Amino acid sequence: MATIDERYTKMFAESAKAYKKAVGYFPSGITHQNRYAEPFPVYFNRGMAGVKFDLDGNEVIDYVMGNGALLQGHAHPEIVAAVAAQTAQGTHLGGSTPFEIEWAEAVMRLVPSIEQVRFTNSGTESTYLAIRMARAFTGKNKILKFEEHYHGWHEWALPSQGNNPPAVVPKAIMDMVLVCRPDIDQVERILKNDKDVAAVILEPTGAHYSCFPIQCETFLPKLREVTAKYGVLLIFDETITGFRVSKGGAQVRYNIDPDLSTFGKIVAGGMPGAAVGGKAEIMETMAFRGTPDWDNVRRIGQGGTFNANPPTAMAGIVGLKMLAERPINQRADELAARLKKGINNAFRRAEVPGFAYGIASMVNPMLGMWPKSGNPEDPVISYEERRAGMTSKRTGYLTKAMLTHGVHVMGGQVFMVSSAHTEAQIDKTVEAFEASLRDLRNEGIV
Repeated sequence: MATIDERYTKMFAESAKAYKKAVGYFPSGITHQNRYAEPFPVYFNRGMAGVKFDLDGNEVIDYVMGNGALLQGHAHPEIVAAVAAQTAQGTHLGGSTPFEIEWAEAVMRLVPSIEQVRFTNSGTESTYLAIRMARAFTGKNKILKFEEHYHGWHEWALPSQGNNPPAVVPKAIMDMVLVCRPDIDQVERILKNDKDVAAVILEPTGAHYSCFPIQCETFLPKLREVTAKYGVLLIFDETITGFRVSKGGAQVRYNIDPDLSTFGKIVAGGMPGAAVGGKAEIMETMAFRGTPDWDNVRRIGQGGTFNANPPTAMAGIVGLKMLAERPINQRADELAARLKKGINNAFRRAEVPGFAYGIASMVNPMLGMWPKSGNPEDPVISYEERRAGMTSKRTGYLTKAMLTHGVHVMGGQVFMVSSAHTEAQIDKTVEAFEASLRDLRNEGIV
């Protein structure tokens, strides 16, 4: 029987050729570090609803979904039509447009905690701007983040994020980013003893799209209480969770009002756009006041040539309107529940220890242990258990094995389910997962 690598190399031969060319143009032959794969990544050229197609013409059920951005699936006709119509009228008009106002209104209707908003072009830009505003508003310097939580690739986000190495980040910045595990007693000790903490920032359902769950229903209210007690701002990084775990994000699902919130490309209908919003008094650190000292020295500046560019704004307006008026979230959540149930059955049939969990339309597989008692939506998994079960070797081979069975799972760690998937695709995915478990077992990987 052919190995996973042998099947992968044969099935994606055209991708191998493309990668051979790419290494001459890009570091490691890639344009995003998460696309790195051995012996080569798969190259895709088009997508539709819940599937996409590679250079060899293989149809692949997609659960990467634009790194979670495509809640309505690939190339939704209404979003495509809105972008195409506006592109024909101009992609950058060199000034303010009415579209940015309509887009802001769409965001604020869904997220009640937001009193003002600014648009950016990526989640990384949004978290960077939120941290700058927090420091400006409080007059404090330090940031508290949680181990493994990912907030982009700028310097303030790099310490202990489990993805990018801190590399050449100056020690002065590293010293101003405090890191702990999401333990409320530890958080309170830090805030009590260090009066220079401006904000706590977190992924509100747990690190890496909930792979490291944090028991949201109990932890988040306590965190809100403790940060308020010590005059520290609370930043929800909803780049992944925003508009996915509920129409208004994690903060609406769990009834928490953060001081600032950041959002990724779901806010832009899957286009290159993002946002940061929150309390007006904090957002006003970016406002012009007409005084030289403030405007030229103390004001937080924000540029971005393509902030709220018209095609992206139109995609955001249409996408958020769909979420507000239609059961998009409900449909994706129902499909995710079907997938979780199917994967859990697959583990038992294949007799491989593991289980599936996850919140809303995010489904996380866990290898190496049977489920403990508790809430399957938000289970108790230690950092050590997660790392031991989901090693880079296991996640890499799970990704490749699933691809050879016609399914793309994001990093081998999460299925981002969209409302465009079908029950038949979910069931085929379960079959592919069971077959992949057997492949991994046959090669001694699990």
